[in-house]
Amino acid sequence: MTTGEKIKQLRMALGMSQEELGKIVGVKKAAIYKYENGIVVNLKRSTIEKLASALGTTPMYLLNLEEKPTADDSDGLSKEEIELLKSLSKADRDIVFSIARQMKQRENEPNQ
Repeated sequence: MTTGEKIKQLRMALGMSQEELGKIVGVKKAAIYKYENGIVVNLKRSTIEKLASALGTTPMYLLNLEEKPTADDSDGLSKEEIELLKSLSKADRDIVFSIARQMKQRENEPNQ
């Protein structure tokens, strides 16, 4: 399975749209489409890391360097967390992702 196919498979398993994943990673929906369809294959290391984190997996898995989608010691989402996200309505997932983006933005702001 290619990196793009893995991205698409994991995204869909989470019930996430290309647009939602793009917002989390910091790219446009069109970029996610290109990654998933193999149009862009030389992804930046930082992009692979963000995708892996958003999809609850490891960069090594996305790059076909390990078999398991998640590592036991990974900071990725657990199966329970994934199922919980999948059970939410799209509107509720949008709220969760919006809050997560705000928290991430706050983390990246310099301390004042």
